[in-house]
Amino acid sequence: MNTEAVSAHLARRAAVIGWPLGHSISPAFQQAAFDAVGLPVTYRAVPVAPDGLEAFVASLKHPTDNGPEWLGVNVTIPHKQAVANLVDDVTEEAQQIGAVNTVICTNGRLIGHNTDAIGFLRAMLDRDIDPVGMSAIVLGAGGAARAVAVGLLRHGVTELAIANRSPERAESLCWTLQDKFPRVAVKPLPLDAGVLRTRLAKATLLVNTTSVGMRGGPDPDGSPVPVDALSERHIVYDLVYNPQITPLLAGALAVRASVVEGLPMLVHQGAASFAQWTAVNPPLDVMFAAARRAIGLVS
Repeated sequence: MNTEAVSAHLARRAAVIGWPLGHSISPAFQQAAFDAVGLPVTYRAVPVAPDGLEAFVASLKHPTDNGPEWLGVNVTIPHKQAVANLVDDVTEEAQQIGAVNTVICTNGRLIGHNTDAIGFLRAMLDRDIDPVGMSAIVLGAGGAARAVAVGLLRHGVTELAIANRSPERAESLCWTLQDKFPRVAVKPLPLDAGVLRTRLAKATLLVNTTSVGMRGGPDPDGSPVPVDALSERHIVYDLVYNPQITPLLAGALAVRASVVEGLPMLVHQGAASFAQWTAVNPPLDVMFAAARRAIGLVS
């Protein structure tokens, strides 16, 4: 146990911050994990508006509300990139991704880390799927796409395409990634059905980081690619975790493609944050059970 971070006699607090935060299930599975290992930590969702972010991050060092000291926070949309400029230091992985999803409060300093790539890869490896040597397509060019792309490039894909509705964002991300990983071809693609169909004929792995197919989102019944372009040789990974089987994954399953749902990545990235804060092995079974209850997969 990280006795500097958590003492059996001294309560701490942790949180997920973002704006807005009505969708987050992180409090459900993180609090379950702290309770399961007997750590006196309270984890909750704290909505932080963009204009209040700087003050909130500063308060992580010096709480002004007479509450317990902070153990750390998870960071979600839209603060991942902004927080990177407000902490004292960032890890190498967070630098490569260009975003922070975990802040660690230690010895009066704030360290920015990113566990999204770790969570993404662990969910794949749990299914005995190793991206080494694969040609991959990532849909989207936001913070999640950056983490996925870095995870894939660090783990040995041979070719990577980034497809996004805004070609300029895809191009910008590709330039950044190509500079950091010069040995792998990183190419932008338009989010066009015909182009994606042609590219899917050559690629093995497809990763959706967009909100298409998300329950309550702008296109809950849609798929970001034509599902009839998929075949049994494809691996389809959808970061959307609610519903568990999105229209994209349903199409993939119909042609017997391999699929990876979004919930395992969410839990694994949270578990990696938990380990960073506490130096305690996270209770994954407890975290997965709590996450599934939170989205109604089990009673």
